[in-house]
Amino acid sequence: MISEFDNEGAPPDYDGEDYGLYQIYGRHILCGPNTLLYIGQATGQTFGRRFRQHEHWLRNEEEIVIHLGRIYDSRRHAASDLWKRWVADVRLAECLLIYKYSPNYNAVSISDPPQLGGYRCVDLSHRGERHKLHVRDSAPVNWV
Repeated sequence: MISEFDNEGAPPDYDGEDYGLYQIYGRHILCGPNTLLYIGQATGQTFGRRFRQHEHWLRNEEEIVIHLGRIYDSRRHAASDLWKRWVADVRLAECLLIYKYSPNYNAVSISDPPQLGGYRCVDLSHRGERHKLHVRDSAPVNWV
């Protein structure tokens, strides 16, 4: 069960592994089965805690499959800056993915292209079980 993903690490660093991005797939009334419904992020709380907040709508969905994505670059992300750069990177990645893939339940977040945080181009590489995401997403290149 997804609620088991609660490894938050030890204080004060909270450097556990159960933080990052997630994708929720399920049946959609118009798009059918195996549809990307939602992309979210868990930065200030673990995946397990975040999913407890989704329980009210997830229990009404059919054929739910969840994919977790962990983001970490030892050269960029560290407890020494209180994980601020990591949080910014996760949030940017979430915004870029929502804008590109337009999940049905993220409609509020889909409008104008997201700001790239001072970068001219942002590349996201998806490894492991990425499901329907492309192997690589580049912003703003893939937005055209």
